[in-house]
Amino acid sequence: MSNRKVQPLLQLIDSKKPDLILAMEVDSWWEEELEILESEYTYAQETINEVTYGMVLYSKYPLKEVEVDYLNNKKVPSFETTITLASGKQFNFHSIHPVPPTRFEDLPDNAGQQENALEKLGQQITDRKYPTLVAGDLNDVVWSYVDELTGTNNILFDVRVGRGIYSSYDAYNFLMRWPLDHIFVTEEFRLNKLERLPKIGSDHFPMYVELVL
Repeated sequence: MSNRKVQPLLQLIDSKKPDLILAMEVDSWWEEELEILESEYTYAQETINEVTYGMVLYSKYPLKEVEVDYLNNKKVPSFETTITLASGKQFNFHSIHPVPPTRFEDLPDNAGQQENALEKLGQQITDRKYPTLVAGDLNDVVWSYVDELTGTNNILFDVRVGRGIYSSYDAYNFLMRWPLDHIFVTEEFRLNKLERLPKIGSDHFPMYVELVL
């Protein structure tokens, strides 16, 4: 959230021209700076706060019945929506940003609680109606333990498995980096491209994925 370099992000979006943009740690300053995207991304969900858990989703395709959930913390939102592609096909999209296991002063934390946001997410996905995509900063290197953490069993698959680690954090530290930003899909999806993009001022590298439904 402390990053105030908006142009590198906008230039990256202009270069990649994604159909969906998910941005996290969005405060009111970022919300105002990103308004320029709304001319091209006419469907959006914005839930803003000043404690690093604001989240925005921009889409070129209609978002149906966006639900803002607070799975384990009243200050930490997640999104659930159904997206309709130009072909008419639909899929569910979940975005999530659980708090880290370490407590930070003045930020939401789970002190004295059991972190179960991913389990609650898994319960929603187990009863899914459509193909499902999950993305977000999970604050955990969960890429080997998706079933265990979500309570799903061979339903969600991490797109990076078998392809590389794609460590997305810490962009400022060359020696200490972990894969904290994840994309999970159900079996109806195929991966066309997965990239960790260049630094844009954030402490996380942007992640870019092309999926085929």
